[in-house]
Amino acid sequence: MLNPTIHPDQYMALRQIVHDLINTYQSVNDRTTVATVQALAVEKIRTAVPIEDPAMEDLIAFILNPRLTKAKAESYFEDFKAFVIPFEKPSAKQIEKAFRKVKKLKQPDLDQLDLREHTYIGWNDPGSQKKYLLFYANGRLTGLSGNIPSEVKKNICTLCHHEDNVALFMATTKTGSEGTYTKRGNYICIDSDKCNRQLTNRQNLDQFAEHLRLTK
Repeated sequence: MLNPTIHPDQYMALRQIVHDLINTYQSVNDRTTVATVQALAVEKIRTAVPIEDPAMEDLIAFILNPRLTKAKAESYFEDFKAFVIPFEKPSAKQIEKAFRKVKKLKQPDLDQLDLREHTYIGWNDPGSQKKYLLFYANGRLTGLSGNIPSEVKKNICTLCHHEDNVALFMATTKTGSEGTYTKRGNYICIDSDKCNRQLTNRQNLDQFAEHLRLTK
């Protein structure tokens, strides 16, 4: 295996592309249609990971088999994780610094997470009805904290753009030099681990953070 070259959101994008292609294999018999969908899948793969890498060429060769099954794809992608750059594991002190304004911060157990599947780390504190998001922005560990209600509903998540169980994440942010504050937010997945597995574009997270005006 070569050194890791792709990010978790790219890995998830590749999985989604292959999953959709297999659905076509299982539901379409027309060879011309299948060939068209294969060509589109290859184009999407090269767009999702625009680098020249033998691993990507091997992946493309692998998925062009119309007999490919979801079980075989899952096994392949487990090995393919070797090419993923994992979320850089921060120390407890680094997490505290990212949330320096939060008192009695309840930290996540990072040892329980597969950091190759995480574009961000998110966890809930039901006792305080708070949700915390931790990610790297321009190489800097950044934390967002917001209130979440107990009410959960089915809607589109702002981060992963999938329909799932979401809650309204609301953060208080400073809006000007006069010390005025306002609340901003949007609906995001309650289950952040699942959200990460559905997040295929890091830009969604960056836009959400920019909307809250909590990153530079």
